[in-house]
Amino acid sequence: MKRIAASMTAALLTASALPLMTGSTRMESAVTGSDLTSLGSYLLGEGSLEYGRGDINRDGSVDSFDLVLSRKYITEFGDKVPEGMWVGTGENGVRFYWFSGGAGYIFGGPATQTTDFTASVADGRFTFNCGGAAAMADIVWNSADSFSLHWDDYGLEAFSPAGAQLMPSAELTGEYITSGDLGQRSWKFSGYTGSCDGREFFWLPDGDGIKLFWCGSTEYGDMEHLSLARTDRHHFTLTCGDGRRENFTRREIRTVDGITYVNGILIANKTYALPSTYNPGGLSAETLAAFNEMKAAAYAEKGFSLTVCSGFRSYSYQATLYNNYVARDGKAKADTYSARPGHSEHQTGLAADINYAGDWFNTTPEAAWLAANCWKYGFIIRYPQGKQDITGYKYESWHVRYLGRELAKMVYDSGLTLEEYLGIDSVYKY
Repeated sequence: MKRIAASMTAALLTASALPLMTGSTRMESAVTGSDLTSLGSYLLGEGSLEYGRGDINRDGSVDSFDLVLSRKYITEFGDKVPEGMWVGTGENGVRFYWFSGGAGYIFGGPATQTTDFTASVADGRFTFNCGGAAAMADIVWNSADSFSLHWDDYGLEAFSPAGAQLMPSAELTGEYITSGDLGQRSWKFSGYTGSCDGREFFWLPDGDGIKLFWCGSTEYGDMEHLSLARTDRHHFTLTCGDGRRENFTRREIRTVDGITYVNGILIANKTYALPSTYNPGGLSAETLAAFNEMKAAAYAEKGFSLTVCSGFRSYSYQATLYNNYVARDGKAKADTYSARPGHSEHQTGLAADINYAGDWFNTTPEAAWLAANCWKYGFIIRYPQGKQDITGYKYESWHVRYLGRELAKMVYDSGLTLEEYLGIDSVYKY
């Protein structure tokens, strides 16, 4: 057992050097307390230095500037032990380390399972105990986000914060919400690392799925294989070995100049409003071109005539419409079919009402054709039948929203509303 542990440690620690910098200073080795003493004595003419040890800023001379940098290094790093998630890069690929209070876990590279370790630093020397085998190294910090281990027996290994540089071979990077047997949770994948409700993890591709390791936890089991089934680039499912399933929906919400984007898609609904100043001036050129293509196809295939009866609406125009409806039908009823100013998709320049914005259109052959074919041209029926509790609006067979061909097809194939597809709601908060 001890021999196996030792060979595992040797495999994990073999690596090659990468350039490491602190500002304009390249650190070739750790600065220790004895180095500082020797440098001070040398500058006072009372001793000598080991070759290459004193020129910290590598300007060709050993002087007071090197003494200042040495003191700064010891003050900032001293006997600092790494904390959190780090990636070690070298000849044997990628290894992941999780440090917590002088202990942690390591996996990746040639290792087939996670291995716990302890670590300590004293006067620039790093002591590492893994699986019963011990190894020693000089630890060299180049910044708070970069260090290297100069192993006595295994060469050099360079470290960077986990998730800072690496990108996975599978398309998981992003923010997700989940549903399923494990309840609702919030996940974030960043490179080969991430967090779930604040807990950190590593993951690696593994055949038809992934191996996921929770730092300091065994929720899924130690490096348990999780089967991955992808629906599209915004949705996938992970299945545990015991059959538990978790369904992932990508949901990255960003606000730029008061405009909300979910997975890069501009959103205007009852939850997310547009600024009163947002005014593209009309339907976007791409939306208009897509409509004209759809219009030509409807006429060529069925002889149907499609027109835009209401396209872009400004904030002020929507305010007038909405207030008129409220005066006529009352606020509660108006909210079922008309958007409050700032919440209308028409203000985006990406939505249009086709032929006639009224319930009589629902039973027309044009409406049936639109529902079956608009996705081919980059549109979706934005407020489908039976989804009022989700979209916030009654069924509108005439209201289409432009998403682009690829996304429109994914939403259409999913059978979901845009809110369901993106994992968002549509509810007034006032």
